[in-house]
Amino acid sequence: MRKKLMLTASLGLAFVMGTVTASQAAPVLEKIQANLNHGLTFLLNGESWTPKDANGAKATPISYKGTTYVPLRAVAEATGAEVKYDGAKQQITISTGSNQAETPSKQGERTPFSVNNVSHLKWSYYASGITRNKEDLLFGETQYETAFIVNEVNSASQGVAFKVKEGTKRVGVLVGFKSPKSDGTATYKISDKDGQALAAGQIGNGKVVNNELALPAGTTELYVMFKGPAGEKSTGYILWDESWLEN
Repeated sequence: MRKKLMLTASLGLAFVMGTVTASQAAPVLEKIQANLNHGLTFLLNGESWTPKDANGAKATPISYKGTTYVPLRAVAEATGAEVKYDGAKQQITISTGSNQAETPSKQGERTPFSVNNVSHLKWSYYASGITRNKEDLLFGETQYETAFIVNEVNSASQGVAFKVKEGTKRVGVLVGFKSPKSDGTATYKISDKDGQALAAGQIGNGKVVNNELALPAGTTELYVMFKGPAGEKSTGYILWDESWLEN
């Protein structure tokens, strides 16, 4: 189901891609005067949302003639759409929901996590979501690309939940953890919606751990609870890279 983006200001909304090189776009570029709008805030499905650029930095909206512009890719990724850019053709392709291209997988074949087969679930008050921030996703010398993330992990526990597509029988889940405390460790538990534990373990600061889960019939929702060092604001991750589904 397509998600709706709600604005906290009554402005028209238009979307633009992040960057196009001058050499590619020079014949059609037109110089304008616009303003960065630092006062504009966004709600995504009732929750506060901040658009970010490809490097994970905050992207301040631009106001121009009564219309607000934010990076198209930031909006697409937040709402589950897929965006592709063809520099040679100067063409942007946007795919949403069932229109997204997906090659049917054979029975028993492992399919990597993607916007086509996994989605974030809001779980209680936990500060969770999706990140593509490169700094966040650097573990040792390995640079990951995308992850479900939950912040403020401490001894009181914090959790992140996600949904996999119908018919999934097995899931590979790559769990990551980071803490301000260099020797900090965390425990984690992966459960279904009924609270049945499917996997559990311990993970060190800056480490990742693989888990292979056999899902009970009909299970599509997974809940991951992290418990970290007391008094710290640590972070738990479900890294899409190396995570997979099997039907």
